[in-house]
Amino acid sequence: MTKGSVNQPTLPAEQVRQEAEGKGGAEGRTHSDAGLRRPLGFSVSGDGGALIEAVTPDPHPDNPSEPAIDRPSFAVHDESLMLGEKLMPPGLYWHGWGRGDDPEPIDFWICTPIHAIALTEGEYGNNHGLLLRFKTSSGAWREWAAPLSMLAGSGEEIRRELLDMGVRIDPSNRSYLSRWLMEQFPEPRMIAATRTGWHLDGKSFVLPQGTIGDDSVRYQSEHPEHDAYTRRGTLESWRTNVAEPCGDNPVLVLALSAAFSGPLLRLAKQQESGGAGIHFVGDSSLGKTTALQAAASVWGGPNYVRTWRATSNGMEGTAAALNDTFLPLDEISESDPRDVGSIIYALANGQGKQRANRAGRARKSARWRLVALSSGERSFAAHMGEAGRQPKAGQGARLLDLPVTDRAHGVFDELHQFANGRAFADAMKRATDQHHGHAGPAFVEHLLAHDRDLAEWWAGTSTLPGFQSESGIEGRAAAIFALVGMAGELATEYGITGWRAGEAMEAAIEAYQMWRRYRGDGLTEDRQILRNVQEFIARHGDSRFSAIHSSDSVRDRAGYWRDIGEERQWLLNSAGLKDAAPGFDPHRIADALDRAGWIVEREKGKRSKKVWLGGQSKRFYIIRPGSEEAL
Repeated sequence: MTKGSVNQPTLPAEQVRQEAEGKGGAEGRTHSDAGLRRPLGFSVSGDGGALIEAVTPDPHPDNPSEPAIDRPSFAVHDESLMLGEKLMPPGLYWHGWGRGDDPEPIDFWICTPIHAIALTEGEYGNNHGLLLRFKTSSGAWREWAAPLSMLAGSGEEIRRELLDMGVRIDPSNRSYLSRWLMEQFPEPRMIAATRTGWHLDGKSFVLPQGTIGDDSVRYQSEHPEHDAYTRRGTLESWRTNVAEPCGDNPVLVLALSAAFSGPLLRLAKQQESGGAGIHFVGDSSLGKTTALQAAASVWGGPNYVRTWRATSNGMEGTAAALNDTFLPLDEISESDPRDVGSIIYALANGQGKQRANRAGRARKSARWRLVALSSGERSFAAHMGEAGRQPKAGQGARLLDLPVTDRAHGVFDELHQFANGRAFADAMKRATDQHHGHAGPAFVEHLLAHDRDLAEWWAGTSTLPGFQSESGIEGRAAAIFALVGMAGELATEYGITGWRAGEAMEAAIEAYQMWRRYRGDGLTEDRQILRNVQEFIARHGDSRFSAIHSSDSVRDRAGYWRDIGEERQWLLNSAGLKDAAPGFDPHRIADALDRAGWIVEREKGKRSKKVWLGGQSKRFYIIRPGSEEAL
């Protein structure tokens, strides 16, 4: 072996370790430039997933010299180097000694250049990690806060992510990378944020590609988001090509305003989790998806739009990854109608299912705050009905069905210079592909720069004449639309949208009034119960009921009927009452029947009555259903 030669490893890692301990020296030292310890901030632009700084690949120096190397040790060389008579590529190396009385030096290339520039730790003492800065094979420097838990096994998990982000790793020397990582204790300390959004009591807003505000917090994840929060074009080009053409189109203005409203949830209400959603309902091919794509461009590119085709567990992960921002969900018909109700509750409540870890202890459940914008050809209630599920009023207050296609041109009102809705939609899709990802971060920067009592403003906005409400459900809906309108007005005030002042709030008020008309008057659950009872009697009146004094045998009897003059009354037993409105408590069903005036006979203090039948007393709910028109 010649001095300075570079060999594939012939010694196991443990033997190399023992060798290093016997030799002493500078094991674990890193040969790096002091210039790497630069301020870390959002100014570094990214393509999502990790900070990335485009640089020109380092050319081979004209006269590379052999660096002074303390053996045995790890060393990172950012430029090509001479080892003996060989010109070697930049990277992380293990510099050691061979065997024998007069050992030769050995130099193992492990991977392309990589530095550990800070230790990371969660706000509650967990989620320890390393902030890594590494050079990809294309010559760009990237950063990633890597959880140390990914080294619990063979290190395969962390190598997979590094390879995916552009690091080249020698398969023969891959075990050395894990060892090097575990030996890194850089002096800088940073806070590890495992979800996007607000941290440090609203002083920092964390995104995968960087931190806005106090940059002592960094996003740390086992699987960095590569397809979310991407950026293309500039804020000015987005405003000109996307936001301004949305002007004079209330549906599009509402959609973009909804995309800005996620960061306001905590600032306006100081809530730790939760959110709300709006569901665009209308016929196909009339622009609903275009509206979602335009809204998604506030935070990212076309891939930012998610699909309803996901399990409830998968939707939890998606919501947590987009915390404090925006969740666009396209085409509700692709979801399982059996899961839609639980997904709606989860998205609005902001907390995932409680699960156990391998030891049987409760794992920390995912949490989020966000505003969702959904689309579909039918309401979520109609979709749930396919699986025989009954929507609850609470679900309708959390995902607000809003008809949007009864406009001049599908969902559009103003086409600007375009000939028809299709041409306008196509132009908008091209624009969102070329210009996206700048408006959301710019909005957050302005929020941090302007000290304002948003909670008080929101409370005042919710009481505007256009947001009047007559029930708790309407009040909740009014608050959601008011928040969306406020977000759009703030974005306009900050110079982000280019809309006229008041346009976003006008769109929000119009949407709220449309929602009220679409929903109808009265308690939604009452109407659902009454309609279910009507349909139950229509379907089963001849099979599960018989005349009150008839001797006919009826299978799975729900009750009887009797005629009083020209009026037919239905006597439902307790089982029949439950079956008539599945999913509702019997007391809740009786309340709805009572409020509607459908109960025609009762005992004092009760909604039912005992009737002598077949030699014994039986209790029934005696009702006279109203007409369909009455509902």
